[in-house]
Amino acid sequence: MQKERLRDPSGPPVAVSELIAGEGTADRLIVRHESLLLRVEGRQRLPMYRRRLHAALRVVAPSDDEHGGQERTGAPVDSAAMNVLVTGASGFVGRALVDELRHGDEAYEVHPVERSDGDLADDGVADAAVAEAGPDVVVHAAARIGVVRCEEEPQLALRSNVLATALVARAASTHGARLAYISTSDVYGASFADEETPAAPASFYALTKWWGEQVARLYAPDGLAVLRLANPYGPGVEPGQGKGALSTMLWQAERREPIPAYRGEARSWCWVGDEVRAIRLVLEHGGEGVFNVGSEAEPVSLTDTARLACDLAGAPHELIREVDAPPGRVTPRVSVERLRALGWRAEVGLDEGMRRLLESQRTAAPTA
Repeated sequence: MQKERLRDPSGPPVAVSELIAGEGTADRLIVRHESLLLRVEGRQRLPMYRRRLHAALRVVAPSDDEHGGQERTGAPVDSAAMNVLVTGASGFVGRALVDELRHGDEAYEVHPVERSDGDLADDGVADAAVAEAGPDVVVHAAARIGVVRCEEEPQLALRSNVLATALVARAASTHGARLAYISTSDVYGASFADEETPAAPASFYALTKWWGEQVARLYAPDGLAVLRLANPYGPGVEPGQGKGALSTMLWQAERREPIPAYRGEARSWCWVGDEVRAIRLVLEHGGEGVFNVGSEAEPVSLTDTARLACDLAGAPHELIREVDAPPGRVTPRVSVERLRALGWRAEVGLDEGMRRLLESQRTAAPTA
């Protein structure tokens, strides 16, 4: 019965108590046959996470002029500053979100939790971080991302995307904070999706993020916001690591290396600065439920995207090699009507965003 419930992503939430066995000790997730056994050893609480200030990623957060006059329509923070804890603050989306929350007129007290502050899947780490920060909202952005990367290390994907989420959600609920869970549009599978579209994960990565949504609903249902991000790109992704296709294409074009482009795949890419601005608006409005976050622009094929990368880098199109996509990759398109109701729209087009991304890569590249 448990096996069948895990196979059906549209079924009711699965209690983590059914997933976590209490016998034996282990410091990792164990997959035996088709059953999922999650066991974690209770260990001494790690030292309290250290707070760091991130260098402002101004290339991510456009100025008011760059927003084209679009109003920041979030509810004003008239009383005490909103206190927000962000997990995954050293990662791609988390780092950009920390900068977004610290940028602009609104005042936030931001507590970034990074990888070096401890493993959120270890016993007591998430609870200690939330207890010390005392946040109004916990934004859980820490995750293992990438279809191929999660297939290659399934136990790490389960530990990062399911167990850690359960512990963060439980800590948020215990300490009176509402939870905003950063998920992915990949949970929809290959379809045009609004927030009512049933989930149909087509990869292990998407399945672990769907399970993350389920445990978030189990442990922190009050005021829960689930933000399903679609095709974010921008600075902060290391190229060539199985994540960040656009970063990798630009990096390859700069070095005049072959550029693989998945045949027949097209995506509506969304600048990460636009996506974290959407997250901020949801937080300010106290949004609950599922929000799609992405661009509604026409999809661009990966081959055409690779051509754009070559044009920006001054590289020949002959570098492009069309290849077959690995199993499990999907290209869902999303409706963002719920976000538009908050006054949000994507501002940075693909040409401009890739130009900014190339500029950031060149700035970060070591000089000879």
